[in-house]
Amino acid sequence: MLAKEKAAAALAAIEACCGHCAYCSPDCPVAIARRAMRGLYDDLVAAEEQQEMPEER
Repeated sequence: MLAKEKAAAALAAIEACCGHCAYCSPDCPVAIARRAMRGLYDDLVAAEEQQEMPEER
């Protein structure tokens, strides 16, 4: 799935921007972006898995 690959690339870019501070604040823009992108990526993975599962009737 193309969207999942783009989200994974965005996560890698966010990690590259992280300065790996000794104390990471929840207000850090990089931490906020990481949480948001991780949530999107997890949703895309779940949607892909749901599409692959055959429906039971």
